[in-house]
Amino acid sequence: MEVPPLAESKVGLKFHTAAQELNLISDEFFAMRNHHSEYLRLLKEIRDQIKEYKNSLNDDQDLEIRYVKEIKKLGQRIEYESIFPPNALDEMENAIRAFDRVQKKEQGSIRIKDMLLFPAGTIVASGPTCAEDGPGRWLPKPSDTFRIFGDLLKPSVGFKMIPLLWYEMMGVNRIVGFILPDWIADILPGKYPVHTSDGNVKPNFKSKVLDFVTGEFEAFKIPVPMGHIWDSFLRVFMGLMLGVIFGVPLGIFMGLNRFAKGFFDPLVELYRPVPPLAWAPLVITVFGIDNLGKVFLLFMVSFSIMIISARAGASGTQLSKIHAAHSLGASKWQILRHVIFPNSLPEILTGLRVAVGMCWGTLVAAEFLAGTTGIGFVENVARKYMQYEVIWITIFVMGMLGLLFDITLRKIIDKTTPWHGKG
Repeated sequence: MEVPPLAESKVGLKFHTAAQELNLISDEFFAMRNHHSEYLRLLKEIRDQIKEYKNSLNDDQDLEIRYVKEIKKLGQRIEYESIFPPNALDEMENAIRAFDRVQKKEQGSIRIKDMLLFPAGTIVASGPTCAEDGPGRWLPKPSDTFRIFGDLLKPSVGFKMIPLLWYEMMGVNRIVGFILPDWIADILPGKYPVHTSDGNVKPNFKSKVLDFVTGEFEAFKIPVPMGHIWDSFLRVFMGLMLGVIFGVPLGIFMGLNRFAKGFFDPLVELYRPVPPLAWAPLVITVFGIDNLGKVFLLFMVSFSIMIISARAGASGTQLSKIHAAHSLGASKWQILRHVIFPNSLPEILTGLRVAVGMCWGTLVAAEFLAGTTGIGFVENVARKYMQYEVIWITIFVMGMLGLLFDITLRKIIDKTTPWHGKG
């Protein structure tokens, strides 16, 4: 949305008049600089001479043919206005620079505002007239940004027909079908029913289980969140949880077992330094642009972080604590549960905080590359259509979501490891 101009002023009208004159000069210069009738006649004569000379050459005269080609290229560049005679535009360039200096001088205090608010650098008229401190900046007014943010939050408006954050009444059958895999019905004994001679199919237990795991049954509805913000949040959450589920046990195992550390550590360090965006095209090609590809990419990011943090916590457990637990008759499982895991928990939660930030950055970039929902998708579309208010809104939303994630993790750390950092 374009910022409206301020009230007319004498200096602003002068700039507007000067801008119109410069446009006329530019149009006239474009019309005459390389399209004069005499100039075109000379070009035609030169072109005919080159053609006649080229026809008189033999095929083995490579040097002469190469010179002819170079001369024709120069003629085309002149005809297409790619080159000009030396110093042909010096006077116009000096006049434009002088105009720009006067313009900046007349802006006065607005230049300080522009410096603080990321200016566009010049005064640009958004209407038929222009003020000296008019809307020459791409940064929108805060009032416009908050107003558009309020409009986007309305479920009837949203962005690209999808709300930013709202809810929908979804049947429990759809949730069950999303969570449970179809192969549960396949591993059951027996066969699926076949149709009889009259075309009817009598369901059996296996077909009923298949209908259940695929969500093909009637059920009541419950409110479920939806929208761009929820989709991005859910992708990050699922990627983090998968990284914790698979990364923490492997990291603890590597911290306690030398063979596991020697075997898995090179593999982890082989792919960990690779930027997540380098994997994004390959992952999206294999898994598609739906949620599976983005969640797997976030899992790759969080997986290595959780492995390293859990390994550091497990290997840092003091041997005196383990020996003390042995002397008290604790089993290996009890030592792992009550000694090693609590000692590793602060490192694991700290790694989780790091993984949150990495996953947010990776998710937005992945949604930039391919996606139909999410905060990154909204920002990418807004960038294409130069909707700068929406871009600032997405930056604000991403920052707030990251802050909420971090505050939540801090509360979890304080509750689960109250002894950490207190001597």
